[in-house]
Amino acid sequence: MGSCRGFRYAFASIAAAFSVPFFAGSASAAFGDIPTSNVSGPIPTSANSYPFLATDIDLGQYGYVEEEYFLEGEGYRYDTPLVNYQTNANKIVTGEAHNDGKYPFKTRIVVRRPANPADANGIVVAEWNNVTSTQDVEFNWLGDPYFLLRNGYTFVGVTAQVTGVNSLKAFDTAKLDGTRYGSLGTTADPSPGNGLPTNDPGYLPPDNDPLSYDVFSSVVKALKGGRTGVDPLGGITATKVIASGESQSCGRLSTHYNEIDPTHDIVDAYLLTVCNSPLRTDRSKKAIRIITESENRTPRTEANLPDTSSIRHWEVAGGSHLPRVAWDNLDDIFTRDVFEGTASCQKFPLSQVKWPYTQNAAINALVSWSGGGVAPPIAPRGVYQDMPADPANQLVRDQYGIAQGGIRYPDVTVPTATNDGVNALEPGGGLFSAFCQLFGSSTPFSSEQLHGLYADQGDYLAQYIEAADAMVGTGFILQEDADRLKQDAREFARLRPSKPMLVGKTANRGGFQLKWVGTEAPDTTFVVQRRAVGGNDWITAAPKSIADSTATMANQAQGTHNYRVSTSTILPGTNISPAETVSTPFSELSGSVKVDRTGPQKPKIVLKGKRVKGAFKGPVRVKVVGKPDRKLPDGSAGVGLNNKSVPKTRTVGKKGKTVIKVRTSDKLGNKSPVAKIVIRIKR
Repeated sequence: MGSCRGFRYAFASIAAAFSVPFFAGSASAAFGDIPTSNVSGPIPTSANSYPFLATDIDLGQYGYVEEEYFLEGEGYRYDTPLVNYQTNANKIVTGEAHNDGKYPFKTRIVVRRPANPADANGIVVAEWNNVTSTQDVEFNWLGDPYFLLRNGYTFVGVTAQVTGVNSLKAFDTAKLDGTRYGSLGTTADPSPGNGLPTNDPGYLPPDNDPLSYDVFSSVVKALKGGRTGVDPLGGITATKVIASGESQSCGRLSTHYNEIDPTHDIVDAYLLTVCNSPLRTDRSKKAIRIITESENRTPRTEANLPDTSSIRHWEVAGGSHLPRVAWDNLDDIFTRDVFEGTASCQKFPLSQVKWPYTQNAAINALVSWSGGGVAPPIAPRGVYQDMPADPANQLVRDQYGIAQGGIRYPDVTVPTATNDGVNALEPGGGLFSAFCQLFGSSTPFSSEQLHGLYADQGDYLAQYIEAADAMVGTGFILQEDADRLKQDAREFARLRPSKPMLVGKTANRGGFQLKWVGTEAPDTTFVVQRRAVGGNDWITAAPKSIADSTATMANQAQGTHNYRVSTSTILPGTNISPAETVSTPFSELSGSVKVDRTGPQKPKIVLKGKRVKGAFKGPVRVKVVGKPDRKLPDGSAGVGLNNKSVPKTRTVGKKGKTVIKVRTSDKLGNKSPVAKIVIRIKR
């Protein structure tokens, strides 16, 4: 079947059954230069045997499944020059038992895909797993898995390096039944290097992971149909494969872009995050690099890291190498499978800037760009000091310590904290303290700072929403992610609510609503108070109910009052921060609300006619005089007499006894006492 290169084989299931290679889509011209691996799986799972760092997300609610597969084949080592990176790597064709350069490998991939192939969008994001922590970690997946899940992407985590395999075996022995990963291996003799000076264009460094490039390319080839064994995508046709790598694996993947893929030509586009490895500029293959403040505290110039017709370099202000959102997604599963990670840093660790949302925009852009669509925007670079006091931290910062320039999230343009990419080890901390320099930090503003910047939660939200919507227009974030940022802002809990606004009339009988803009954070309690206009004493005004920052009031005390609102929110603890109760100052005062349930004074009835011995002789003219509305208990005026409630003057001419009863009402319908009089007219 090797001659079927580029041919769409219609009977893929038959080919898989007989373990012969097939091609689900158009194969590249170099497919034959890439090892063809045999795919087995999915590997059964149980309580005692499951994939390392298996997701704890309920994939079923997204229509997804998670499966693990093993891939086995033979690969070559490569000499990959560091300095002269704009040349193709040389395949090492000597070594191993037959001196043909081929070394056996067996690795694993974790596939998260739509259970129904019809729900897949055809785009596969294949992540070269990171091994900096000596574990096999999918950091770009962890940055924001929900974007992929909501939009039909297929994710494949690739174990490409020896350290990753070794960590799987250690996990298997320590946590599982010891039988899952024992057969895996990607070890080959290291590529030796050549001993030249490191700045020599011909310098070749030693490489302990020389098979990793063929391992990764073989995985991508298998995803595109070049394999024997089973289909790891469950019937999904991979129309594009985007290679993804973070930090250490970003560096390896950059080498793949520069020196391996020019001959393999297997990857459709590259997503490279938080590394500054240069990329060769003579390739048409599309790549987007995203870095944070942790990587650009010294200038990353156009001369060194250019934007080209195939490359985009994006810098996110205020972001950290490891963002808090990725740690939050990793924390529980890392604790489950390894140990609880703790760190003691000089500043509170991890920037809150959610730069993985820009990663989502990059994936979206790469899909289009790699297919001949419009090129993504060129991003602004960081702004640097001409004469920095600290040569290692040259970014220009504002009065809050927030870096200038770059891609600017609302969290840095409408800030509530100083988020940055700067931190350092605090001696004596946990194992992860060694990574403090990668964590960045987030230092919340004080209440005084916050309320100096924003009048209240409503003011803050208005500015934040405007900034988030404006960012969508830059192309560095998608609308769906801007909407998520806006929801996060709605749950910010440290600003006082906006001034309560009365829903309805300013005068009422004690049942009304007050509406404000306040935090939408869970576990929030609103406190509503009232005070007589001109008074000094505040008392709790217990609402009948509060929902969606709207208080429904009932049977409020009579009088003319102002109202105000504050919040108390319990912020849940994490393994890097304890639970905290945050209480805000009170809002500005509402307008005056008059509650009046007391009617006017009893009206006066005036009779005019000819009186004869305690009676009237002839017709009697009856006039009702309305009395003023009574004062309220706090001494303020009532709503006033409704003059239309005063009966018109009339004449009574009927002989005999006539009883007259009248009452008036105020402008809210409260009734006066009844005024009664008896008229007797003689015959």
